[in-house]
Amino acid sequence: MEKEVLNLEEASALLGVSSKTLLKMLREEEVPARKIGREWRFSRSALLEWLAGGNSQEYVTAEKVVREYFDRLAPEYDATRVKCYGSDLRNLVLDKVRVDKKMVVADIGCGTGYLTRGLAKKAKTVVAVDNSPEMLSIAQRGIREKEENVRFLLGEAGRLPLAADSIDLLFANMLLHHLIDPGEALREFARVLKPGGGVVITDVEEHPHQWLKKEKSDIWLGFDREELAEWLQESGFTAVEVAELGCDCCTTSGSGREARIKSLIATGRKPEQKTNA
Repeated sequence: MEKEVLNLEEASALLGVSSKTLLKMLREEEVPARKIGREWRFSRSALLEWLAGGNSQEYVTAEKVVREYFDRLAPEYDATRVKCYGSDLRNLVLDKVRVDKKMVVADIGCGTGYLTRGLAKKAKTVVAVDNSPEMLSIAQRGIREKEENVRFLLGEAGRLPLAADSIDLLFANMLLHHLIDPGEALREFARVLKPGGGVVITDVEEHPHQWLKKEKSDIWLGFDREELAEWLQESGFTAVEVAELGCDCCTTSGSGREARIKSLIATGRKPEQKTNA
């Protein structure tokens, strides 16, 4: 007979996610659960009912809302970005990661091309991908006339229009917290990287500012460092490191509430292919 009352590990196994991912879901979604003392307890039947009651249209709507938000924001995005992250984020990233003229690199969620412009000066080829046509249009106008080594593609992070094993180094700057399923994107990043290729994720640390979901179309309230490292490892990356980037994200709500959130940088490697003896 199947056990009805589950602990955290058992509930995680039932849902097919890690314990850390389920803990994050408990903080950010309405998962049926009770906390008894310091331990979470779950009803198997309630979890299965909650899972069965999910509506895929909610996810489609959320993706559409995020895309429309960035389409609207595109004309003023560069000014907004400077207010949020200052002017040092790109240099901080490129100072920590080696990029050279032999590399084909990708900038996923490139927006108006802020990081793309820096990469174009260092790499052989830059493939810039975004799901917002308006963002891509502005990025193209700002780069194409100056940098001939940049290629722009419209596409989703979880379904990249890139061939497998085609990218030396992949960047995703302030993208993951806008995605419904960051794990899907990380697995896709691993697919398109060459064996031995590297991934560079910059995002915000976990925070309590719920209003960012509504006002900035954030889907995730940042990421715990250990949790993000675990997601990268589960997606097949090795040599994973997650650390503070060295700059804060500063933003203000429509009602004047302020948020200052630390930024982080996460890196990892796609394993080299094993050769048969």
